[in-house]
Amino acid sequence: MKAKQLLTEFRDAAFIGEVASLRNTYAVFATESHFILVTFSGPLSGNFNLVKRRVVEGFQRRFGGRKNLTSGEILKRSSFTDRFDVLRVLYVLEAMKQATKKWAKPPGRGFVFAVKRSAGS
Repeated sequence: MKAKQLLTEFRDAAFIGEVASLRNTYAVFATESHFILVTFSGPLSGNFNLVKRRVVEGFQRRFGGRKNLTSGEILKRSSFTDRFDVLRVLYVLEAMKQATKKWAKPPGRGFVFAVKRSAGS
């Protein structure tokens, strides 16, 4: 994506909500074609990630209605190649109130997620 396209994405973005991960809090924004996850590392610095809207929709169609999902389990059963990509999609769904997370029971670490069925399912 080129800089001008990126600027347009940010300009058109609507705030969806905030989601807490283990180490960061993400602000989630939506555009026509992407979701944008923004996290701050300092008062005037941070990072952002784009997640394609169609990826989130496909994810919800495939995993909607399932509970106790971990990012590792989803990674094994999908075409995702990075655990953080899985987590980003789950954080977008959580910001949209389409997924919930809870702490994993020991000896597990991190979170387990429940994903709601999509409206089209």
